[in-house]
Amino acid sequence: MKSLFNDKVFLRNITGLAIPIMLNELVNSLINIMDTFMTGKLGAASVTAVGLSNQVFFLFVLICFGISSGASIFMGQYWGSGDIKGVRKVLGIGLIMSEIAAFVFFMGTRIFPEAIMRIYSQDSEVIDLGVGYLKIIGFSYFLTAFTTTVNASLKAIGEAKQPMLTTLLSLLSNIAFNSVFIFGMHMGVRGAALGTLCARSIEATVQTALIIIRRIPVLAAKVTDYISWDKKFMYKYFIVATPVLFNEFMWALGTTIYNIAYKYSGTQSQAAVQVAGSVQNLFVVSGFGIGAACGIIISNTLGARDTKRAIDYAFKSTGLTAIFSVVSGIVLALLAPFIISFFDINELGQRYALYMVYIVAIGLTVKNLNYINIVGILRNGGDTLFGLITDTASVWLIGIPMAFLGSKILGLPIYITYAMVYSEEFFKLIFSEARVLKKKWANTVI
Repeated sequence: MKSLFNDKVFLRNITGLAIPIMLNELVNSLINIMDTFMTGKLGAASVTAVGLSNQVFFLFVLICFGISSGASIFMGQYWGSGDIKGVRKVLGIGLIMSEIAAFVFFMGTRIFPEAIMRIYSQDSEVIDLGVGYLKIIGFSYFLTAFTTTVNASLKAIGEAKQPMLTTLLSLLSNIAFNSVFIFGMHMGVRGAALGTLCARSIEATVQTALIIIRRIPVLAAKVTDYISWDKKFMYKYFIVATPVLFNEFMWALGTTIYNIAYKYSGTQSQAAVQVAGSVQNLFVVSGFGIGAACGIIISNTLGARDTKRAIDYAFKSTGLTAIFSVVSGIVLALLAPFIISFFDINELGQRYALYMVYIVAIGLTVKNLNYINIVGILRNGGDTLFGLITDTASVWLIGIPMAFLGSKILGLPIYITYAMVYSEEFFKLIFSEARVLKKKWANTVI
């Protein structure tokens, strides 16, 4: 631990990237929580409808994250080796794949939104509200695909502050538009969807304008620079990046299935789950920020062919994550009653949400360590297949069976089921930590 705080170069690099990324993730979480929070004034059905509708967005955005995360491995290593053309062609692949995903999900919200909502809820009011939300929010998927991929490329080359600023602008815009549409024009959950769509439009527009004005070299280039692919490059790219995409898809799909199981606990319990999930997203940002910054540093260092230093940075990042996570967990536990009181759900829902937030506070360190191990270290070292196997096994073999066992079969209170599901994080940590300690993950993939 002493060597961690004595390494001023590492601390300067990690904090220079981690702080903007933390703030970016925090603001992103606030954007996602804002619809849930502001529609909370309309009752439990509205909160649940928005939360469950956003399970579709959650699945979509994690697919985009998988695409951009796989691309970031290469972009970070190309940047570390000084190959700007390599960064551009990887960005091109990422953008095309993300927009294809956006189109598929958009069509789903247009063709069968009611069928989607029936997967997650048995409440006719929740289903009707969710359908109205999905039909509007689907248009924002194209914008989200663009900003997610571009933001990942900016972070990979050390430009982490710009995404932070544009995401902050999106949050402020979302609050303003939501206030007008939800309360001023009395559009309810449809107003929340429209407010988010407007905010995402502003974010994408400003991001593009800043790239052009600042003339960022790896992004402001000819169209042909983004599609200059050859067979050898494509083969290497998809061998490494495909497991990342499947990793995020299988993990996200599994997580949305949790909500299918939770519907057997009732609408109030589902509302409590959405509240607890939103609060959790606010408090994992420290671990996620360090994990993302660690990944960038590792990929840049491996791109420069310095394997020994990459391994050293990985272990120091893990230590830093543990410290921040323990502190975050304690703060969350202390503030939990105060935070939950802001959500306008009934007394039973608030009590359930409070118990689940305490579970989150206890498991926060484990969750963040898993993130830095799998996403920050193993993935950026090219060890993507192991991450796929570990993540998928923990969710599908432990988390999902526990969700249905507790909610549908045993009929347990939702917070007990939630704790049973959370146990998959502890299983995952055993294997991810053992893999990191073997040091075989540090590979140059370019």
